[in-house]
Amino acid sequence: MVRHLFILLMVTVLAGCSTNSTFVYKPVSSVDGGATLPVKVAVLTFKDGTEDFTSRGSIFDPESLYYNLAKAGIGGQITALTPDLWAKAFADDISASGAFKSSRFVYSLSELADEEFYIEGTLKKVTISGSWAMPSEFALALRAMQRSDNQLVWEKEVSYSWKNTPALYEGCGAMSVQCMIDRHHADVNRVMMILFTDARTDLVRNLLPLSGGRVEPGKLSPAATSTPQSHETADDEIDKILRGK
Repeated sequence: MVRHLFILLMVTVLAGCSTNSTFVYKPVSSVDGGATLPVKVAVLTFKDGTEDFTSRGSIFDPESLYYNLAKAGIGGQITALTPDLWAKAFADDISASGAFKSSRFVYSLSELADEEFYIEGTLKKVTISGSWAMPSEFALALRAMQRSDNQLVWEKEVSYSWKNTPALYEGCGAMSVQCMIDRHHADVNRVMMILFTDARTDLVRNLLPLSGGRVEPGKLSPAATSTPQSHETADDEIDKILRGK
């Protein structure tokens, strides 16, 4: 039976190595500025809709071992990916993308200022597998409301399932615990970015008509700012710009 390297990490950390396991989401800024809609959005703290467990299974049976990172971290490896962290990360991701005039995280509706839209989310799965053979899975349900009338203008659920291999830690060395932790964090960051990109692209597509089809000067190509021949053509153009194609 193949054991996940998490077990090796736990043993090494408990042996007394000093490490930094605090997870911080690191968005990537858009190279070309992306499609900037002249509206402001706020992201409210998300809700936890994951299963009620922190970990289940046994390290002696890795294929049964799962961690729910929404509720607790894994000691010495990664801190919890709480609803607040996810919401702040999504707000940061939107801001880095340049997709909107501004984006910020708020704890409640009372903190809204001049935002035209606000986004709510629910974590569905933030599950990390304890075995190479079994998949980890992240899933997130999102929706956007128009602040002027609190009407639903967009909703989408995004998810991603993946399996890691020992190759993730190649080059770290058996005793390079911080290197292994950093690789693990980078992989989690990668998956969150995949979910956020999927959601953000669809959000821009849906909010474009509500902004009157307007975009910030110079941010979109003439083809994207002109009247499209079909709805599909407009969507394709936005996707190409957001994905840097």
